[in-house]
Amino acid sequence: MINDLGIVFKVYLISLGLQFLVWPWVSKWFKGLTDGGWALGRVLGLLAISLPIWFVGHVLPVNTDVGVSIVILLLVLIGLRTKKSHLRGVILIEEGLFLFGLVGLSLVRGFQPDILGLEKFMDFGFIKQYLISSKLPANDMWLAGESINYYSFGHFMVSILVRIWGSGLGVGYNLMLAWILGTSLALAFSIVINIGGGVAGGLMGSLLTCLGGNSHILWYLVKNKGFAGYWYADATRFIENTIHEFPGYSFVVSDLHAHVLGLPIVLAFILILVGKGVKNWVALGVLMGIMAMTNTWDVAVYGLLLGVFVLVNFKKVHIKNLFLMIGVAGVVALPWLLNFSQISEGVIFVNQRSPIWQLGVLWGGHIAVTLIGLWLAIGKKVRKRNLMIFALGITAILLLLIPEVVYVKDIYGSHQRANTMFKLTYQAFIMMGLLFGWVIGKVMNNVRHSGKCSLRNASRISMPKAVLCVAIVILWAGFMLFPLQAFSSYYGGFKNYKGLDGLTWLKKDTDKWGMIEYLEKNRDGKNMVETVGDSYSKLNSVSAFSGTPTVVGWRVHEWLWRGGYDVVREREQMVRGFYEMGDEKLLEDFNVGWIVVGVDERKEYKIDEKELLKLGEVVFSGEEGYLIKLP
Repeated sequence: MINDLGIVFKVYLISLGLQFLVWPWVSKWFKGLTDGGWALGRVLGLLAISLPIWFVGHVLPVNTDVGVSIVILLLVLIGLRTKKSHLRGVILIEEGLFLFGLVGLSLVRGFQPDILGLEKFMDFGFIKQYLISSKLPANDMWLAGESINYYSFGHFMVSILVRIWGSGLGVGYNLMLAWILGTSLALAFSIVINIGGGVAGGLMGSLLTCLGGNSHILWYLVKNKGFAGYWYADATRFIENTIHEFPGYSFVVSDLHAHVLGLPIVLAFILILVGKGVKNWVALGVLMGIMAMTNTWDVAVYGLLLGVFVLVNFKKVHIKNLFLMIGVAGVVALPWLLNFSQISEGVIFVNQRSPIWQLGVLWGGHIAVTLIGLWLAIGKKVRKRNLMIFALGITAILLLLIPEVVYVKDIYGSHQRANTMFKLTYQAFIMMGLLFGWVIGKVMNNVRHSGKCSLRNASRISMPKAVLCVAIVILWAGFMLFPLQAFSSYYGGFKNYKGLDGLTWLKKDTDKWGMIEYLEKNRDGKNMVETVGDSYSKLNSVSAFSGTPTVVGWRVHEWLWRGGYDVVREREQMVRGFYEMGDEKLLEDFNVGWIVVGVDERKEYKIDEKELLKLGEVVFSGEEGYLIKLP
């Protein structure tokens, strides 16, 4: 654990250095914010390094360690020419929150660091491709000869930070989760204090937004008079055939998926929307373009938020700035748009809806506080931050209602609304969590101004306000029971610390790890052939972790990414034909230079290994498997 703390401290120092690198111009652009834009620094600093490499990398091979170093040097030179601003006291709180997230989740991940299960193979594989591809777009590790057809810019940003940290991806994967949590905590705090929620509201809103649960945990507690038999994942699968996750759950299960990678981006968008000025609209355009490439659903969600905000704060200047923002977003997302093929099939009216009581179980507490927030915001002197509260509340409620009316059609026929509800309610939770913090701060402030909480002044305190304050704080505490239950369950009660290396489990499989190491050291631009695997399984680990693309990998994922099963079916048949009948057409069609033979291949296919061995040289041999290199 001591060694891991050293690694985390190194990451913090590097992060702080990058923060100061962009602080001169960030503080100048966003001086209207309470913290001078400090919370934005880590997101905008990462983008300042990533975007130049992303753009040029689609033309020239600059996605390398040298390319990253050159961009950082240029930022240093720009910073030297910019007048620096003074720090503010609130920055210390934001740094404390960042450290809490970075150190806390890093150590928690040490109790179960494995990059295994759910979609971790996919996330690791994408990041690996960006680490080894000097030119973009990067290859799809599970469809040889094709580039990644997914909103994967977030994975690209991870690869940039892993290069800078020098930690290796096995450790860097877990560090990135902690970095996202720390950055998101600071951003959420900054949003709440900038809309007038105060420090207490900022802290409570930040923790609830990033780590808290929904009302399901309180419903379970009351219904069962305790947590016996409680399974934290039920809070995300309560309504049949749907998914309704939230950030706290994401940090427990620790997929580096698009919605997690996009969390700091959307929080930065909300924070900048609180500010004012043309530069803010340019920054909003940049972030909107990043959303398109990182988690495309967020464009629709935050486009809706922006639309509601403009309607309640309508001025002609907004229309002009809106076009400016759209133009900037289009330019930023252009390299990705030129290489992306649509994977959804349009918007369809639903033929099934959620029982109202189940919606109440999931969102009842958040909706109640959101309505209180709207009530507090209405009737006040019109100020931008009150309009922002109104926009967040209305948008959050709309996001909860939309999956009850329409859904975006995809390949999951039996779970039609699952992805739509997941993507929309995830963001609704974030907005309601921020509003929760504002309401807490506002109510506490009202109680405080009614008189100091002492026996002498008790009679001066408004009883309804005091009761409301206590009730909301108790509700907040109830939602915060979720991370206590969930983290303890997932991480085995924190009894066995294993370290930050997420590949330790894989290294125990000496056959696969030996092949992965050999391929990494002898990468030659050729592709490989291995078993075609089912999604969410342990299959296709050699291609995912080595970075050498296979002919076809996880079936359902490629089916989704390619908008149909035809290409998957054709390649799957060719792989079977190769292993079982020696059909060598596959080798030429997909530039195959490596053949994997192991337990998985023997289980799936009837292999004539004598014939396979005639094709090339065995360059690695383990206990039950081997790797053939073709001449």
